[in-house]
Amino acid sequence: IPMLGAWAEKILCVRGNCEAEVDQMVLNFPCLSEYSQLMADGKLFYLTHGHHKNPQDLPVLPEGSIFLYGHTHVKFDQVVGGIRCLNPGSVSIPKDGSNSCMVYEDGVFRTCILEA
Repeated sequence: IPMLGAWAEKILCVRGNCEAEVDQMVLNFPCLSEYSQLMADGKLFYLTHGHHKNPQDLPVLPEGSIFLYGHTHVKFDQVVGGIRCLNPGSVSIPKDGSNSCMVYEDGVFRTCILEA
C-alpha cells in the first residue's frame, strides 16, 4: 500500500497536470478527477489543480464559495468576484521562496510555512 493508503477513505484528491492513469493503478483512492466539490461550514468548496480553471478563469460558483487550487506553487489568498481563491503554495517545489501547506480548521484557513 502506498504511503497515503492508510488514509484512503479520508483523502479527496484531484488530478494535477502530471498525473497519468498509471498513478491510479498504484493508489487505492481516486486521483484522476479534474475537480471535486464538497460542502463544509455552509460553504461550497471547489477543489482543482488549477491548470484549467484558476482565479482568472473561475468556474460558475455561488458567491461566498471557496476555490482551492495549487498549479502555480505560489501562495495566494484573494477574493475574486465574490469567490475566495486560495493556493497553499507547495510543500516540495515552492515558486515563491518558502515551502508551505494550508490547514482549514474551525472555519479558518491557516498557511503553514515549513522549515527544513
